[in-house]
Amino acid sequence: MNVDRKKSFIGNPITTNTNTIKGLQIFIADLRTTQHSQDHERRINSELVKIKQHFEPNGSGSRNFNNRNNNIRLDGYQRKKYIAKLAYIYITTNTTKLNDILFGLDEMLNLLKSNHFAEKFMGYMILELLFEHEKVVNIIGNKIYPRLLADLSSNNDNFTALALNFIGVVGSLPSNFAFNEEVVDKVFQIVRSPTSPQYLKKKSTLAFLALLKNNLSILTEDIQRKQVWIQKIIGLLDDTDNYRVTLTSLPLVEYIAKHIDPSYCFRIIPQLTDILYTCVVLGTSDSGIYRFPTEYKFAGIPNPWLITKIVSLLNVLIASPHELSNNNNTPLQVQSQCLHPADLDPETLNKLRKCAVEAINLGNRNTNDVMQRIVQNTILFSLIKFATKLDPSDEAIVNSVQALCQLLNSHEINMRYLTLDSLIQLCSSNGKVAIDAIRHDNLDLIIHLMNTERDMSILRKIVDLLYTFADIDNVQVIVDHLLNFFLTSKHISDPQIRSNISVKIAILTEKYATDPNWYIDISLKILSLTINTSFNDDELWYRLCQIVVNNPQLRSITCHNLLNYLVEKQTSEYIVKTSAFLLGEYPSLVMDKISVENLFTVFAEKYFTVTNLTRAMILTTMIQLYKFAPQLGSNIIKFFQLEINSLDIELQTRSYEYLKIIQISKMSGDMNLLNILLEPMPPFNTKANPLLKRLGNLQPENSGITSLKNSSTTSLTESMKNIENVEPSVARRMSMKQPPLAPASRKNTGVLTPVQQNGTFETDGLNVKYTQQRLSTNFREGFVRMLLHKQGIFYSSPLMKIIYRTTKLEPFHLKISFTYINQTEWDITGLSSEIIAAHVQNNPEYIIQNVEPLTNSNIPPHKRVDQNFQVIVRKPYDIEESPLVNLYFKCGSSSNNITLKLGVGITSTIFSQSINTNQTSSVTLPQFITRWRTLGEALGKDAECQMQGIIMNNTDKNQDVNPIVTMLASLEMNLKRIGLDVIEQTNVANTLFVAGIIHTKSEGNFGCLLKIQCQADWRVNITCKTTVAGPLASYVVDCLKRIISE
Repeated sequence: MNVDRKKSFIGNPITTNTNTIKGLQIFIADLRTTQHSQDHERRINSELVKIKQHFEPNGSGSRNFNNRNNNIRLDGYQRKKYIAKLAYIYITTNTTKLNDILFGLDEMLNLLKSNHFAEKFMGYMILELLFEHEKVVNIIGNKIYPRLLADLSSNNDNFTALALNFIGVVGSLPSNFAFNEEVVDKVFQIVRSPTSPQYLKKKSTLAFLALLKNNLSILTEDIQRKQVWIQKIIGLLDDTDNYRVTLTSLPLVEYIAKHIDPSYCFRIIPQLTDILYTCVVLGTSDSGIYRFPTEYKFAGIPNPWLITKIVSLLNVLIASPHELSNNNNTPLQVQSQCLHPADLDPETLNKLRKCAVEAINLGNRNTNDVMQRIVQNTILFSLIKFATKLDPSDEAIVNSVQALCQLLNSHEINMRYLTLDSLIQLCSSNGKVAIDAIRHDNLDLIIHLMNTERDMSILRKIVDLLYTFADIDNVQVIVDHLLNFFLTSKHISDPQIRSNISVKIAILTEKYATDPNWYIDISLKILSLTINTSFNDDELWYRLCQIVVNNPQLRSITCHNLLNYLVEKQTSEYIVKTSAFLLGEYPSLVMDKISVENLFTVFAEKYFTVTNLTRAMILTTMIQLYKFAPQLGSNIIKFFQLEINSLDIELQTRSYEYLKIIQISKMSGDMNLLNILLEPMPPFNTKANPLLKRLGNLQPENSGITSLKNSSTTSLTESMKNIENVEPSVARRMSMKQPPLAPASRKNTGVLTPVQQNGTFETDGLNVKYTQQRLSTNFREGFVRMLLHKQGIFYSSPLMKIIYRTTKLEPFHLKISFTYINQTEWDITGLSSEIIAAHVQNNPEYIIQNVEPLTNSNIPPHKRVDQNFQVIVRKPYDIEESPLVNLYFKCGSSSNNITLKLGVGITSTIFSQSINTNQTSSVTLPQFITRWRTLGEALGKDAECQMQGIIMNNTDKNQDVNPIVTMLASLEMNLKRIGLDVIEQTNVANTLFVAGIIHTKSEGNFGCLLKIQCQADWRVNITCKTTVAGPLASYVVDCLKRIISE
């Protein structure tokens, strides 16, 4: 059937009819044979006139779109032929003839009305081509809706497919399709319909994605629609019999997870993991245990497109702490809802790690098939990048590094580039283990690659990689290799790479150097080598000057080294700038090597070899030398007088001003003016290295001062008493060793609450997802039963029955087991569950943890699957905010969503020793009365709650039996089931006196006393007192009210 459809959809109509459009073929041949552009233009214009005459009998050129006689005269073949010619004119003139072909737009719409596939295909195809132009949209934007909606609702699947193709192409363009509710609804109906053919489902998911990209409010404005539609879309992934629909649905699900709400997709992580495991581990195994269908294999690899798309989606849903703190491209609300690897159940996490290991083994397989090698490496790169989020073991990290480093010898440029990029990501996310694996075993390989590589993009990646794994132990080796490469390489054609290397060397030496002499030597060597660079390298000497000014012990070393460079014949201009700044500021430090006269002569010689900006600095240096040695006055005055006539206004102005300052000083006979104007340079207060801004994605997490201080206890920044020393008190504070950050734990409580940040995930104190749920109509029976009984039927319908069992690991620590039973004659597929807490941050009252995956997502008829999870009650809470369980499954052709509320309240933590030991209550009536009075006197009404007139509905109201006796017996039995102690007494016949202990993990235990009075009209009055003021008493009464009345 699919083959026949494919032929009717692609083969016969298009091929046959296109070949019969002889007029189009002749027109194209005429244009191709024209020798001159004028002939080409003349032929096009004549054809346009001819087409207009057929479309508009009056030939006036004005568009008469409603000419019925013309429409009758043209048959479908002619209309298709002329429209095809207009399309070719549009293409061959590079869209310049758009305005000349607009007259044919209505005839294109007429093609859409045709019942012939070839004509309709031609109309849609050409409109797809033209719809990017606003003029076209303005003319026929509204006219196309009726035909589009008709084709979307058509019984002819080929017509529907054409309409979906059209929406998929133009839906993301700035048109109004995404804002038309009818179009959106029609497309989604095809997506969700169980009777839609598979190939229409594929096209409709891509069309819906195009609409969603243009109008995100489709799934954000209406909360109920958001919940239902997203569940339906995610349900497309449940069809594991073939992966065709899954493959086209994954981009849509990924877009929803990335831009709308990832929490809806968490339930499918185990399912995606199973598919990934089947493809990567079982499908590539040589054992023969699992035979992957041949139709899904490409280059010997099972479904590589599906593998990469699943990994891409998992990358969105699961985020490492490093990503959560550094990702600025994702909305904050979406970032905060991503899962941490520790939130995954152990089985899923183990399967994902096995997939990563198998990808490494797959990448190491030898094959002569080029395409198979490309596929293997694609899977390897995608899974290794994802594996860094799975809290991998040290051995797994080392194996990943070794597998990648083997690919560095590849002859393919793209392969080497992707390998280096993956190594950088491994080093950034996995730290010391990955870094050690690279530098200890593969540093020579990387250095060799750097010295022999000629591709500039790969050279950048190599430099980035060396920078990434540099530390205090290997910084000198890496810097030496970078400098040697900088000096000797003949392949660096891009000046930006030179600048990039210079910046990285400067940052590494400042961050990790332990020897001040080495730091200064390298810094000046960089400045001396930057003659040919032109990418804002002024920042290099700016930074060096800041450090030297702020650290007096570096000034002498720096000035002496600068003098050695300055006296050379060829000197980098950056060296001249640095020398002008520092030697002018501290000339006394070099007087043991050069006289002040000779120093002036050196600057005068360099003056005429540098740019005007550097000359202006040298002029300032000269007046500083005059302040230091007034005997230079005559030489400096002559120099300034010479530069007064300079063509550069800045040099002319400085020379004149400095000359006037010297004259005033000579006339006054003192140097006070010069001393005031040329005061010693104060310390710089820069709090961050400006060079770090040029690192881009390689910028470290802590780019401020503290990151420099804490790099090592023996680093240069400590030995120099702080590079960023602003004032002594600040220096003392900064030099104090900072407490280390706690390492990322490899374990977690397993809480199913991904939010660990600010309150964007909650509104009005409640989890947004919790408030969006719509409880199933018959949830109350199971809810009340769970409040009262430790096991029983939680939910029952013709499709599914749910049995629960509650076990107290501790009074406040509950283990809940669910058994899902298929009650139909059909398979239940795609079963997934989600336990939703009312609060997930800001010290929640309870937490959900250790949520185990379903033993199977598919349930055969009359079979069952199990699931366990745990609830820890930390503080008292209202029963209205008890957890929810959200179930989604398919049965037959229907998709089903069930939302139920768990009967887990504050009374679930009551634990009675007498019940478990079959003893009577240890509290007597006199003791109860004494405690009752004590609580009243101590806490008053603040710890008390009263509720009267509760109608008792769950008792057999036999008129022949005393209602008080029946009520008391029923209440006593239920209260004991909960765990409360009922005091034996006969003094008050219609009243039960009850005591119990409420347990919480964080706030301890609380006493609870109750008086429950029964009335003859089947009504109950409850008074509760607790040992703590607040709402606890009302929480207890509310739970009892539900047990009694519901």
